[in-house]
Order: sequence, then C-alpha cells, then structure tokens
Amino acid sequence: METMLVSEFMIKAMTLFVATTAVLAQSLFGASEYPMEAGLEKDIIFLHVDKQSLQAELRTWPESYESSEHLMTLKIAIGKAEGDKQVEGDNKTPEGIYFAQDLIDGRTLPAKYGPFAIPINFPNTFDRHLGKTGYGIWLHGVEKDARIEEAKVTEGCVAFYNADIEALAKWLKPQQTVILISDGRDEVNRPSDIQQVTSLTKGWQKNWAERNLDQYISHYRSNFRFRGNGLQGYREYKGRVFDSYHQMVVNFSNLRVFTHESYALSIMNQDFNGDDRYVSQGRKILYWTKDDSGWKISHEIFENRRFQRQSYSRELFAKLYENSPSAKAFSKKIEESKL
Repeated sequence: METMLVSEFMIKAMTLFVATTAVLAQSLFGASEYPMEAGLEKDIIFLHVDKQSLQAELRTWPESYESSEHLMTLKIAIGKAEGDKQVEGDNKTPEGIYFAQDLIDGRTLPAKYGPFAIPINFPNTFDRHLGKTGYGIWLHGVEKDARIEEAKVTEGCVAFYNADIEALAKWLKPQQTVILISDGRDEVNRPSDIQQVTSLTKGWQKNWAERNLDQYISHYRSNFRFRGNGLQGYREYKGRVFDSYHQMVVNFSNLRVFTHESYALSIMNQDFNGDDRYVSQGRKILYWTKDDSGWKISHEIFENRRFQRQSYSRELFAKLYENSPSAKAFSKKIEESKL
C-alpha cells in the first residue's frame, strides 16, 4: 500500500470490511480457537518490528515489564530505502510507536498484499508534530513468499510470509495492539527509561487525583498545546476543572509504558467522576519527550475506548510457530551457518 494505493481499493476495502469481519473470524479462527476466548492467561500483547534484524517479535507486556514473555518471532521485509520515514514516497519504513488499525481483507486489494493487510496509525501525533508526511503504512502479506527473502522491497510497509500475516491477523487488535518499529533493539524499551516514565506517570496521576495544580502542570513541556492554547491556557483550564467539583474522583488502571529512541508512551484506562455531574470512562495516552530537564509530556490524548488485555495460551503460540514459514527460514539459516 504505502503511499501509492489507488483510492478505489481503499473504498472497496472499507465497504467490505464490516460485512466480512464475522465470516473472517469464523473461517480464520474457528469457534473454539478465537484468541479472546481460548487463552489460559490474559495480558497486553505487542509487536516489536526490528528493521535491523528483519524480525518482528510478538511479546506480552505486563505492568511489571520484567515479566514480559516472548511469544514468537517472524521474518519480515521492509522498505527499499534506509532510515526513518520522513515524507510521502520516500520508500522508508517509519520508526515509532503505533496502534494496529482495522484489518483489510486481501481479496479487496491487489495480489501483492497477500491475504490480509493491517494498517498502522502513521503518521501518529508525534510524527505530525515533527512534520512527517505519508500514509498507508501496512503490515501485509505478499503475492509470493519468496519476496520476503529479498528483505528490502516494499514502499515503506512491513511484509510477512502469508501464513504469518494470517496468524498475526488473529492477535493484532484494531486500536489496541501496540506496534513498535525501530532500527535495532538497544534504544527501545530500555529499563531505565521505562522506570522513569512509569514513575512520572504515577506522579502525574497522583497530582491530578489530589488536585495539586502546580505539581500537575510541572509534568508538561513548555510548548504543550491544548485546544489551541499554550501551557498557561491549559493551566487555567485545569484550575477551573479542579475548582468546579466538590467531589472529584479520577482512577487509572492497566498502565503500560513503551519507550522509543525519540519519545515514550504511557497508555492507561482513565475513569473520571465529578460530583456525578460529569462522568467519563476511556483511554488516556501521554506522549513523553526527553531533554536536559528530563521527561515531560508533549502531547496528551483521551479516547472513548479502553486499553484491553487479550487472552492467550503458550501452547497455541507454540503450535502457530511450529507451522510458521519463519520458523523454517530461521532453521535453514542456522543449518547453513554450520556448513
């Protein structure tokens, strides 16, 4: 897809998506194998795409990140050009923290995209802040699996063996599953960064719950914008909110932190109740950036959806990987290295 998709395919894809979702769930997953029902455990699942190793790793991501479990590793192909995507048409695969979007049935697309395509939300809020352009970055299959061996062949998308994208289609939930794309592993999800951002996020939560306006605002970057106003305007707005309720209760749950070379994300569920006059439930996303003053919030988003854990079983992933073309490709590479 990348930046060259003809609009008629997108229109057709979106038109057929709703009609085919139920059929796809039945034909792909089977009534007893649908991941949200079959698992013995429950957690956030995310995909780390490493452009350097040409591998995508599916992992659990518990609140105690040290307990993260590897689920499976898949072989990928990426954009023809080196580096982080900057502008439309540069053939580069973007680097950052994204969410999976709605699954697109490959039958509505050209054959080169294989059985399924899973868009990501590039450009995200931080990308747009940096002036990055482009659209239509997908995780997708291929017309022929041999194309994956060519490694750098797409216009910016991440391509998988067809059987692997079929497996991923069961687990990459729209608006839920985090897709982290990097050029190497050293600068992402570093323990020190996760610990710092987690601690700051919990401090931000506490300051809000206690209506400590000075400390609350101290978490924000000086160029933070809210509804067209700068940080001072946001401070005044938040002060009015704090003062307008006799009883104000805000609770947070399911906090997860993901860090990248350039920024970090805190994702959590947020429940607010002000005197029973205003009640909201949803998901809060904080974008943190770091400079000499430390980590500060540069962007904040509230969405009317929840951040949800998924049910899964190790046995199912072991079976999926056993039958994966990636497993065979990795085994072949190991054997060749012994010669």
